[in-house]
Amino acid sequence: LLIIDIRWAGNDVTLAADRRDLLLMVARRVEDRTGYVYTNQLDDASLEAALRAAERQLTLFGRPEPRDFTIPPPPFTYPAPAIWSDATYGITTQARAAVAQGCIEPAEAQGMRSAGYLEMRATGSAVFWEGGDLLYAACTQAQCSMTVRDAKGAGSGWAGLSSYDWAAIDPNALAARALEKALASRNPVALEPGRYTVILEPQAVHDLVSLLLPAFDREMAEQGGGPFAAMLDPTLELPDGTPVRYTKLGLKVIDERITIDHDPMDPRLGILPMVVAGEYPPQRAVTWIDHGVLTTLAHSRRYALARLTRDANADPRGAFRMSGGETPVEEMIATTKRGLLVTRFSNLRLLEETSMLATGVTRDGLWLIENGKITKAVKNLRFTESPLFVLNSIEQLGVPVPVFRPARQPFEDPGVTPAIVPPLKVRDFSFTSTIDAI
Repeated sequence: LLIIDIRWAGNDVTLAADRRDLLLMVARRVEDRTGYVYTNQLDDASLEAALRAAERQLTLFGRPEPRDFTIPPPPFTYPAPAIWSDATYGITTQARAAVAQGCIEPAEAQGMRSAGYLEMRATGSAVFWEGGDLLYAACTQAQCSMTVRDAKGAGSGWAGLSSYDWAAIDPNALAARALEKALASRNPVALEPGRYTVILEPQAVHDLVSLLLPAFDREMAEQGGGPFAAMLDPTLELPDGTPVRYTKLGLKVIDERITIDHDPMDPRLGILPMVVAGEYPPQRAVTWIDHGVLTTLAHSRRYALARLTRDANADPRGAFRMSGGETPVEEMIATTKRGLLVTRFSNLRLLEETSMLATGVTRDGLWLIENGKITKAVKNLRFTESPLFVLNSIEQLGVPVPVFRPARQPFEDPGVTPAIVPPLKVRDFSFTSTIDAI
């Protein structure tokens, strides 16, 4: 693992780092118990010590598990996506410093304060099952995020982008956008909470749709949880008395113009073709929702071997692409009599899993639209809304674009999880209170 980054705040660089590490997970299974430990030492003595420690773990703390819990994956031809970029791996210290300087100077010239970071990751991940093949893949990820604020705390703007390829990110354009938003958001006015037509920029759409991804879970749905569970006949029971539960697979759940899928060979996504740990299988093309119809739900290998005749399905938390349309944001604004333009959301929390009702706040730029024009900045608002309701109330869709989606912990599934989503114009979006914070 290689992580190189530079961070700045208050128009000054605060950190420049170059971190390199490795991590090996050693798992030992005896009958129905598993123990595992982590080490970053690869000499023979350290590996043997790690194996013995894993054996002690399973003896002292290992809990009985089904025999198929850690069964190796069946033979599978792994995809070979283009997820390595020499531009990302080879960025120099001088180049990183120049990026920070190029982001800070325009804000400083306008009397604003800039904070942000640039981070590059390069990882090589390998999985080896006893008696199986060695699986290996290398990938890179670049991510750049910055916030510009008024020196008096009267306005805030943000811009960010992630990609496996640093050449696909224009930090100067991001800096200009964050500065423009900060200048335009100064001295916001208070607006009454209520239901508004909203234009959600791609980052805001991503924030909402990400709440929905963990719900693509077949096991949860068949146990009656989540938004995709359905009890068609409560009088039916399995031989052991368990109620027969059904899912909403095959039913229309959102606007028919929307497709949400996941493909490791998508050249703009860039994801590992394999899962480093856990119960999910090799990554493969999956369509969760096809023209509004729920077509697939994720399930683990344990579930697949027990209930189905095929292997597990992909991890629903991973990378995704959402279909869109061709309407530019400018046209969405021009066709709006009264509404709000939202940059992004933060502090999102799920309140109720059946309806997917969630709450969060707008952040880094909220503007009132009147008669097809942006008229004034608005103080941030708290929303209480369901992403399912939003995706069933779409008026217009824009062109899907990559957004900022920072990497998870380097050795944590599902790892690098990029996203491509469109801007949306949505009716009757519910805002429930004002927020004083900028």
